[in-house]
Amino acid sequence: MKAVRMLEYGGELVFDEVLTPRIARGEILVRIKATTVNHADHVKASGTARQALPIDLPWIPGHEFSGVAEQVGSDVAACAPGDAVFGISQMGGAYAEYVAVKTNAIVRKPPNLSFEEAASVPVASETAWQGIYTHGHLKEGQTILIHGAAGAVGAYAVQLAAHAGAIVIATASGEDEEYLKSIGARRVIDYQTTQFEKVLREKVDVVFDLIGGDTQQRSFLVLKEGGHLVAATQPVSQKDTEMHRVSGAMMRLEPTADELGTIARLLEQGTIRPDVAAVYALQDAAQAWKDMTGNVSPSGVRRAHGKIVLRVA
Repeated sequence: MKAVRMLEYGGELVFDEVLTPRIARGEILVRIKATTVNHADHVKASGTARQALPIDLPWIPGHEFSGVAEQVGSDVAACAPGDAVFGISQMGGAYAEYVAVKTNAIVRKPPNLSFEEAASVPVASETAWQGIYTHGHLKEGQTILIHGAAGAVGAYAVQLAAHAGAIVIATASGEDEEYLKSIGARRVIDYQTTQFEKVLREKVDVVFDLIGGDTQQRSFLVLKEGGHLVAATQPVSQKDTEMHRVSGAMMRLEPTADELGTIARLLEQGTIRPDVAAVYALQDAAQAWKDMTGNVSPSGVRRAHGKIVLRVA
């Protein structure tokens, strides 16, 4: 099969021929239709975080995908050959024509989504789900502040929080205000011109921090006592959480089929929606990575939001 591989840390992505994976009894062989570009893959491939995020070289990137079940193991009852599916491969491997995955993070694709749209969903949506619900304990009527709300994870967090009946306040660039309000944000604060802690008159129940740095530090000033600060990019100071009498933690995605199945139903109902910024061919993955870091589309136009997708077949 054809695949995109990283042969050495910091090297170029190579498009070549590799062996098609074999499946175990509890696995599914998926014929990949689409996968996505994620910053985490870029970090792993660079080698800068190899102590925390090691990979076995040569390595095929790609943690989320959509496709069609080609073969199922003898212990698999969740789907059958021919089913359209989407999900997460925790070990990577989706930058290829086929991937072997376990059933704990794969479900049937919503029929109203294209394969490109479906591939863009799993990592961002489940990160948002676990950030606001599992770690943030968000409830109806509470107020949540989402930093980096126009990004892939942030946009799902806005939609899911609004669906839960929460009041959503977002920080983003001013040009994203209309978009964020269209998906459920009650208020958008332009981080380029305004410091959020100086304009928020009432404190919030939850902060979902997708930015880190000084933004995270200033977030303690707007959290209610007993509130939750959930970070996705860096650890949270326990000294500061104790001083402000709040809880705080850095989350790490733990994919589950149950959560992804719930998200799939919300997508099918139209309650939440995906956002695809650009689509590249698999063999153009190296260019897609470059454009991701430059935040531009294939035509060179700067992207405001959405995921970059690689079309495999």
